[in-house]
Amino acid sequence: MKTIKLLSFILLFALAFSCSKDDDGPSQSDNDNTPVVSLNAQSASGFGYKVFFQETASPQTRKGLVILAHGDNSDEADGTLNSQCEALAKKGYVAVTTSYRNPTGTYEEINARFKGDIESMITAMGGEFQIPRNKTIIGGLSRGGNNTFPLILPGQPGVGNPITDIRGAILECSGGDEWKGSAVLVPVAYMANKVDPTMGVENANDFKNGLLNNANGSVAQDSECLIINSSGHCTSSGQYKNFVVEKVMEWLP
Repeated sequence: MKTIKLLSFILLFALAFSCSKDDDGPSQSDNDNTPVVSLNAQSASGFGYKVFFQETASPQTRKGLVILAHGDNSDEADGTLNSQCEALAKKGYVAVTTSYRNPTGTYEEINARFKGDIESMITAMGGEFQIPRNKTIIGGLSRGGNNTFPLILPGQPGVGNPITDIRGAILECSGGDEWKGSAVLVPVAYMANKVDPTMGVENANDFKNGLLNNANGSVAQDSECLIINSSGHCTSSGQYKNFVVEKVMEWLP
């Protein structure tokens, strides 16, 4: 009986901290010598992307598809995202760092263009590697993640139907507020400094609190937050990498 009570306490303790993870230790993938292929390519719309995968894997052994868009003043060679994608490829995923067409124009135009670019990546990579949409994760870093928000929220201009037939979204230092947390339509892995002046975030816990109150029970249950208790923008690439790899492995084992 004492053993059962102890296990119950440990489980409750772990659940209590599910939205405040703060692990900056080395990723297991850092010491993984699994050979990974990385290929640079260009989409039909002219933007670049980079694909990481295990050449010897088969459609039956590939665990899923992860597509991550870069932030401002970067491209598909973004070091933070490339490191994450290489680590994911070693775990059996097809991982893509993607660029997108110039994010200018009205909010509606930006949303429509970005959705089209992400959809083209889902279709192209899913078809090439024979991975279904429900084993796909999208997201990005800074602007890449911020532009992902409208795709997974209701009623956003230029989006039409939100993208909900995927496994989840990765949002790295992408802003966010309480309403977005309460309204996202798919599970999210959310990373942010508690205060991020670049993204206008005064307290990232507002997003976390909204997420905890999300009306969709499965979204709330499957989401997780990593809030860095400091001020800055995209300051914790090592923690992000561990968090992303662990969450993808949880969503798509």
